[in-house]
Amino acid sequence: MKPFITGHEDLVHDVVYDFYGRHVATCSSDQHIKVFRLNRETNEWHLSDSWKAHDSSVVGLDWASPEYGRIIASVSYDKLINLWEEEPDAPECSGRRWTKLCTLNDATGPLFSVKFAPGHLGLKVGAIGNDGTLRVYEALEPSDLRSWTLTSEVSVLRTPPASHLQSDFCLTWCPSRFLPEKLLVCALDQALIYQKDKNGKMYVAAKLEGHEGLIRSVSWAPSIGRWYQLIATGCKDGKVRIFKLTETLQGKGGEGDDDDSMSVDQAEERSDSKGGAPELNVELVSESADHRGEVWSVSWNLTGTILSSAGDDGKVRLWKASYSNDFKCMSVINAQQRT
Repeated sequence: MKPFITGHEDLVHDVVYDFYGRHVATCSSDQHIKVFRLNRETNEWHLSDSWKAHDSSVVGLDWASPEYGRIIASVSYDKLINLWEEEPDAPECSGRRWTKLCTLNDATGPLFSVKFAPGHLGLKVGAIGNDGTLRVYEALEPSDLRSWTLTSEVSVLRTPPASHLQSDFCLTWCPSRFLPEKLLVCALDQALIYQKDKNGKMYVAAKLEGHEGLIRSVSWAPSIGRWYQLIATGCKDGKVRIFKLTETLQGKGGEGDDDDSMSVDQAEERSDSKGGAPELNVELVSESADHRGEVWSVSWNLTGTILSSAGDDGKVRLWKASYSNDFKCMSVINAQQRT
């Protein structure tokens, strides 16, 4: 592990890789976003551009799916979502390489988390902040990236908190292209899975129970080769939790319904035949307090087989399922050594 000197003049709040891992974007309380480019020959990161993105602390970033171009979304304490597009012909480090596409300003409080939907769902972005409201926007015309429409607005918290921290709110989208659109929203100590009903309205389909503190981070695993979904959370109570999500038909009990779960195709076919969406079943499959302190970040790898977590102990831990499907810590990484 090597130190990464960003050049920011204040606290760095978020660090996000693009899809290919060749660029990384950072944001800070200095109101700036910086994008770094990887030199694959030297394996060093070089500053590509830096610009003032908001009039307050920039606390969240995300890259859009590459099929829609090189687009970054940012959120800030100034209550705004800004969308940025790269101008590849502009000189590096000129401050003009990234131009603002548009500003989305429906929030009534500071925003803390922003995530683009998987590419197969279209060009959508979701955000949540201190007003406790999830908002989803969509570019209905991909040829016009300056025009976005608010398509969903859901009150996650009935009463917004009087005070806030950046990490009190986070969200993640279900990456599977074989399941109906879903996203997980964490607000304070609540973790709620939302999906759309037949009228296109978001509703709470399931809850992730058992958190005993503020949920700092959440990550939905890619489900390559798996018939079920895995979701990880990092919590202020010091625990890394992994949940298993399966789908069953609501009101099962007829002949052939004795399985606890079914394939995606079966679920969709039987859902259509009975006019209802499959029921989401959530099971806690792993819970660990190895960090011995607050857990700040969790993230799955590209295949959803290894989970990384970071906590107050200053270490990154890597988790992998054993043959018996128990998640074990396979490696601990710190700044001095790897064990």
